[in-house]
Amino acid sequence: MIGPAWSLSWKLGLTNQLVVIGLLLSLMNECTGILAATFFLIVETRRKTPTLQNYEAIIKKSVFLDKADVRWRASFLLLTLLPLVLSVAYKKLIGGSSTMEIQSQFPRYYGLVPLPLGTLNVMNNSIYYMINASVPYMVASSSARSTPRFPAVYGFNTILLDNTSTALLDLPSPDFLSSIQQNLTIGESWSISAAVDGTIARYNASISSYRDNDAFWTSALNHSYNPTGLSTISLYNGYQIGMINGLQSLHSENPGPYCLMGFFKGNAYGLHIYSKMTESTSLAFRQAAYMFEIQRERCQGKWTVTRGSIQLVSGSCTGERAEQVVFNSTTPYYADTLPLLSQWLSRYSPTNSHSQSPWLVPSLTTSVASMFWARIIYMNPTNNVYPEMYYPPTEEIIRSTRLTLQANWGLYLTLSIHPILCTMMLLSICFCYQTPVGTGFGLISVLASIRRDSLDQLRGAGLSGTLTKTVPMKIVVQDSRSHPRIRYSLGDSLETKGQLDIKETYF
Repeated sequence: MIGPAWSLSWKLGLTNQLVVIGLLLSLMNECTGILAATFFLIVETRRKTPTLQNYEAIIKKSVFLDKADVRWRASFLLLTLLPLVLSVAYKKLIGGSSTMEIQSQFPRYYGLVPLPLGTLNVMNNSIYYMINASVPYMVASSSARSTPRFPAVYGFNTILLDNTSTALLDLPSPDFLSSIQQNLTIGESWSISAAVDGTIARYNASISSYRDNDAFWTSALNHSYNPTGLSTISLYNGYQIGMINGLQSLHSENPGPYCLMGFFKGNAYGLHIYSKMTESTSLAFRQAAYMFEIQRERCQGKWTVTRGSIQLVSGSCTGERAEQVVFNSTTPYYADTLPLLSQWLSRYSPTNSHSQSPWLVPSLTTSVASMFWARIIYMNPTNNVYPEMYYPPTEEIIRSTRLTLQANWGLYLTLSIHPILCTMMLLSICFCYQTPVGTGFGLISVLASIRRDSLDQLRGAGLSGTLTKTVPMKIVVQDSRSHPRIRYSLGDSLETKGQLDIKETYF
């Protein structure tokens, strides 16, 4: 019921756990109170000088009874405070969690889909998708001085695989994620892990060997798309960003899209397109460009879904190529991407202090991967064009985590105090079974067997119930062959106490 890996703990949840544990503590407190009364009576009986006031205090469980021994008062006070302390103690342990693997019957798929954001999804354009996927990475890279341990995850589907590679993973279907979030309560989450495909951008360092290769750049220009040629945008600091996107890899073993991007000196303001590699702008771009190759690969992802967020918590890619057909006619459109890239990447331009930052190449690969990923989704909003974009779950594991009590030593101690006390008192009661006190001991017991000649000790207490002095009371076992009896004697009696014989019936 309380262990983090127990299914009952998950099924109960925090609210029902509080109810059940509160009920258990109440029942255990009642048991402790019943045993404590008998145990205290036995202890008082076995004392050298038991008193009537102490017996009365034990029966009434009173802290304030006049002439009662201070030790009994302290015991009753502790028994009164114990349930209050335990009630507070277990409620202070809120903050734990229980996790259970579950099976969802909701029809779903995985693929190249945007994150569900309610009414914001009407903004069906690649700029919005690119920003939405890239902002967590932008925030992290803007403040960190060194690159993280790889692979590093950002947002809902971005993985920085290493210094030169970035992946944007496919996601579970939006309606599936929305249905999960609608049914989650505060503090509850789902963990979803699955084998998925990813859109990967990798930096190809061999570009340095092609700076002066006219055939290479002519081929790059001829295979470019959206637009055909070199597209540029001014950073308004004496530099520009240039970009060439194409559908067929240049001098690569793995055919697929490519992207050439870099900073170079230039004074042309706004957006421009250059169709000849012999122009001065094109020549300047050639000396500064980075080359990136884009492909679809097999990956693994793990997400945490809460009521208000969807977060990628871990991921990796195998390098195994997946279906590449989704890249057909889906290179990023320069008028969409260059304005965003100029804002995102301007901090890495040669005039900026971050131009030598270790985040330069990772930021370039992340921007390339995100703009290709966003463009594919925008160009194919349904699976009518490329069914390969959508596929059923593979190696999927879903775990549900609910807010529960912390299953630590504090909770176990809270639940074990009553059983420990009850066990100790029960063993003591059994060990002292010959003590002449029964579970029904009370006023009737005393009146039934009181020695009449000792009642003068109670004179003056008929109405108030208060005695002016402490009155000793002894419980005496009178052995008789015919009728063994229990007698109660008030005052300083010379009678011995005696012990019970379990084979006899006492009157």
